Order: sequence, then structure tokens, then C-alpha cells
Amino acid sequence: MRSVRNALLAGIIAVLLPVHGLTSQVLTVAMELKNSLVRGMSEASGDFSEPGIRIRSAPGTAAAVRGTGNPGDRIRVRGRSAGPAVTCPNGSANSEWVEITDRRTGVSGFVSACYL
Repeated sequence: MRSVRNALLAGIIAVLLPVHGLTSQVLTVAMELKNSLVRGMSEASGDFSEPGIRIRSAPGTAAAVRGTGNPGDRIRVRGRSAGPAVTCPNGSANSEWVEITDRRTGVSGFVSACYL
């Protein structure tokens, strides 16, 4: 992914540099574009699949509940970890827990990957 991004940036710079001769402005724009792309890729996001999903203090159903999430809240994914398996609504078992921040409420914690 980075090689594609770098090639795209190099192509844009190669085209704009000789045409306009505005080296510092082109480089500034290229750096801002690069930073935006990197920020966008590092901030994974998603949403809750059902209403009333419990956001827990640690991976596992025994951990304290910090809040609940609902479809439309939007989340920021902060990390992923293994934990106790949970039976998903479709009947499958999943032991992946996702560390999230609910963008609407600001509550952070862990949610089973089944519900995102």
C-alpha cells in the first residue's frame, strides 16, 4: 500500500514540478496529502451491528461494563486482542476482542468482534 502511495506522490510531484516551478508549494501540498493518507489508514473505524452492545473494561464477558454502543454511533478501533470466546448471533464462536472508542459517547473499552 505504501509503495502505491509513494509512487502516486512521486508522479504528482514529477508532473507539477517542471510545469509550475513552485517547488516549495508542491512539496508542502505533497506532504499534507501524505499525512492525510497516513492518518486515514491508521484510524480504522466501524460501527456497532446491534443496539445495546456492551463496552467492557477488558476482553471478556466477566469484565465491568463501561457503557453501551448502538448502530450509528461510529467507533474508532484502537487495537485487537484475543480473549474468551463469545458465541456470535450467527452461531459461530469468536475469541477476537476489539479495543474501541465510541465516537458519540467517548466511552472506550473492549467489544467482541461479533458485534462490530
